[in-house]
Amino acid sequence: MPVLVLAARLCPEGMEATLFATLMSVSNGGSVLGGLIGAGLTQVFGVTKDRFDNLAALIILCNLSSLLPLPLLGLLPGDNPDANLKDDSETEMKSN
Repeated sequence: MPVLVLAARLCPEGMEATLFATLMSVSNGGSVLGGLIGAGLTQVFGVTKDRFDNLAALIILCNLSSLLPLPLLGLLPGDNPDANLKDDSETEMKSN
């Protein structure tokens, strides 16, 4: 949900539906890819229905992998889109 809110604020007017469809497509593709990677890691670690020797290591690796997107946070814009709207409305009021 936070991704959709951020996208709605950054999205140009009139492109909301296209952006939503793109985000849902990426989300669904990521879900499928995550399931495949999880199944592959389970096989690599040798975790089966009868053998749980490496289950702890697999759980730790899967939890640490959720931190991988953190370096990408720097790519998000630093300014607040709402602040730009306030500045524009104040400029309009001053000119009137």
